[in-house]
Amino acid sequence: MSDVLHSLSRRSIEHILTVLEEADGETVEWLRRWHRAVLAKAAQPPKEFASENAHFLTRFGSWYDLHKEDGLVDQAAFHVLAEAHKRMHEHARWLAARGVKDTRVPPEEYDAFMDKVDAFTAATKRLGKAFRAALAELDPLTGVQNRQSMLVELERERSRSRRSKQPCCVALGDLDHFKRVNDTHGHIVGDQVLAAAAEIFLSGLRPYDALFRYGGEEFLFCLPETTPEQAVVALDRLRERLDERPVSLAGGKTLPVTASFSIASMAAGTSVEEVIAHADAALYRAKNLGRNRVEVWDEEGGQAAAAGAGALGAAKVARPQKSQKEPRR
Repeated sequence: MSDVLHSLSRRSIEHILTVLEEADGETVEWLRRWHRAVLAKAAQPPKEFASENAHFLTRFGSWYDLHKEDGLVDQAAFHVLAEAHKRMHEHARWLAARGVKDTRVPPEEYDAFMDKVDAFTAATKRLGKAFRAALAELDPLTGVQNRQSMLVELERERSRSRRSKQPCCVALGDLDHFKRVNDTHGHIVGDQVLAAAAEIFLSGLRPYDALFRYGGEEFLFCLPETTPEQAVVALDRLRERLDERPVSLAGGKTLPVTASFSIASMAAGTSVEEVIAHADAALYRAKNLGRNRVEVWDEEGGQAAAAGAGALGAAKVARPQKSQKEPRR
């Protein structure tokens, strides 16, 4: 479930939290109506208690039925929650029907029913706590993960890479001339540029990739099961997407935005901090060589190498930039 949470947008997490909070409130009101109906001993319990599909008549039940095959909701935690919800309503239906006929509901049956109510509400709170924790790890401006959980996640991927003997790369992406954007257009436009770039980056990643706002205008990518050669292709694609989609401004104007990228492999015996330092050195080279390009740390040479030359081989040649204008300062 944690992997799924880290792949979600801030908006998706906030939506799920709203659903869970409303399910709690709905259950309190439903339970009050159930007690009233049972105590009043109507000739026939209301449909919301008597129906075999009573759990689908609630907002939570109908929401789950509609989304149960979605990637997010199709998880064990949600299936357990939905099953607890169904059991609660089934027991409520049985007791409501019995209450019409009998003058007294056995205490042990009532206690068993309330245990099911407690089980459902406890499950919503546990799941809500997990989503709130995930929300706290998201950058409020861009919606990507912040640095709070970055090192933990990178250490986890490093251990997984060593166990599975699968490659893993860390990459940095830094928006070019971002200070100029803030100085010329103001910080509101700067925030708009950051959010637009993050959206483009997220849309081009796989579900199990991770994106963090590393600081300011800099983003960090974690790319599991990816060789440096494959990372070059993936990041060069993101570079082109960003270059091709100017940010829309007020008055119908647009602002071109580019970024420089760097790649470092999680090589055996290299710490997470060292991998980030290698990527940072490669990013420095990308900036010095004109920006709007992808550079790779050369593990054998111990230095940043062009993404397409040196020890990493010709397979990593990045596509040429579309514009050959003099780099902006």
